[in-house]
Amino acid sequence: MRDRPAGRIGSLDGLRGVAAAVVLVHHALLVVPTLSAGNNGQPIPANRAWLVDSPLHVFWAGGEAVFVFFVLSGFVLTLPALRRRQDWVAYYPSRLLRLYVPVIASVALALVWFLLVPRVPSPGASGWLLRHVEPLTAGGLVGDVTLLSPTRLNSPLWSLTWEVAFSLLLPLFVLIAKATHRVWWVTALAALLLSGLGRQFHEDWLMYLPMFLLGSALAAGWERIPEIRRGTGWVLAVLAVLGITFEWWVPRSMVGIHVPIVVVASAGLIVLLCGKWLPAERLMLGRVPRTLGRLSFSLYLVHEPITVSVGLLLPTSLPWLTPFIAIPVAIVVAGLFARLVELPAHRLAKRVAKSITVRRARVGSASTHPAAAASPLADDDRTAA
Repeated sequence: MRDRPAGRIGSLDGLRGVAAAVVLVHHALLVVPTLSAGNNGQPIPANRAWLVDSPLHVFWAGGEAVFVFFVLSGFVLTLPALRRRQDWVAYYPSRLLRLYVPVIASVALALVWFLLVPRVPSPGASGWLLRHVEPLTAGGLVGDVTLLSPTRLNSPLWSLTWEVAFSLLLPLFVLIAKATHRVWWVTALAALLLSGLGRQFHEDWLMYLPMFLLGSALAAGWERIPEIRRGTGWVLAVLAVLGITFEWWVPRSMVGIHVPIVVVASAGLIVLLCGKWLPAERLMLGRVPRTLGRLSFSLYLVHEPITVSVGLLLPTSLPWLTPFIAIPVAIVVAGLFARLVELPAHRLAKRVAKSITVRRARVGSASTHPAAAASPLADDDRTAA
């Protein structure tokens, strides 16, 4: 078994970048009417069905890519809390700043796109594009910036609602992970079953939150999970692709609770492969995935209003031009957004967390050692240390 550093797992950053790219391609292709119809389960011409109702859907499986995001979030937020003591008082303001500052900026940017390119219906436009034609209201903007009820002004924000919910509940997920680390696979199986039940009963919280729990379970068992052998990894990689696209190629008559379970399990398997199987690790550590990984959050936040605007500006007879225009524009804008908004927000969140932790340590030290609190030199000594 290869030695692994206890820090960040770089290949998972690359996976996050690839998942963001899949969501970008997903939305760009939904501007095409036939693909939009097929994505909604409507019949489409046979010459397009191969891209929709087959494992090739993996290249634009946007919803499934979001499931990978959820599992990843569960993993990357739980793992550090298992490895070292977590200052929860500092965690909450830091995490909320990390999420909400970019979200609010992305809503402002989406508003600019809305004002520049009014969302008016165009005959012949795709169903997905037409669903974005809705009025702008003050209540809708409040729902967007708070993530309480995101609108289609920037519809990917719906997933951030669940990211925030998980972030607020993280201590509970960490507690479960710690309590079940020896039987982490039981927690993983329970998470899959609960997510499947949530899909079956149309309960979003029951469907989505267990996906984060699956990531937490993987974090709990990470050190116990062996490296995946090369031959076994190829078999699992094929199963992961077939599983993550299961809902697209399985006959409709076979759809049931097992379908979401297979899809979510495949999302977990993809995370596992990218962290424990050398060929997948090397792929995700490549220049393109790592670059996309650094931009992933920004790309996710800014791409859809750009895609919608390009789709509305183009003639409805040329929807296939949308990916070739919207994708590079979104990547450039995401790079600027990351530099001007996301990275400063990240640095601010880290400073806030450090400030709270230091202040709490000083208060605790002062209360434990009254004599030290009375000495002006004591604080200087601790700061220097």
